[in-house]
Formats: sequence, C-alpha cells, structure tokens
Amino acid sequence: MSDPAGAPPPSPPPPPLPPPFPPGEPPKNRALGWFFAVSGSVVLLLTLGCMLAVTDGNLFSEDGELALLCGSPTLILGGVFLWLGSRRLKR
Repeated sequence: MSDPAGAPPPSPPPPPLPPPFPPGEPPKNRALGWFFAVSGSVVLLLTLGCMLAVTDGNLFSEDGELALLCGSPTLILGGVFLWLGSRRLKR
C-alpha cells in the first residue's frame, strides 16, 4: 500500500476566463456605405439601360448576347459596390 503522506498535493484550479470583449461600436460615419450603395445602384441601372438600348429591348437576341458579354464587367462592378454598401450600412 502507498503512503498517503507521500502523495503530491492536488493541483490548483485553473484561473477564471477573462470577460469577453464588448462588441465593437458601429461606425459613426456611414457616408462611405451610402456612397457605395448609391454608386452601385446607379452603375447597375445605367448598365442595364445601355444594354436595353443597344438591343432594342430584346435581351435574348444576338445583340443581347454581345451586350451581356460586354456589360458583364460593369454589372459585376455595380453588384460589388452595392454589396459593399449594404454590408457597411448593416454594421
């Protein structure tokens, strides 16, 4: 049998966890979010308007394919701006 006096002392309890950080404050200036949202909307509307004007209102014609191909970078840019603006305004 082992000697109880020779047993090592129990380990101390772990230290308490630090308090969680408070959530960050929303940005005080939302102008950049509005700039992105409005700019993205304007770019999307102008691009779609130009695509409709070039194709005479028929986006499913041969000219519509070309308009979609040429306008897709601008559509992507407008979508990204709109996404950035809406995301910044949610914070």
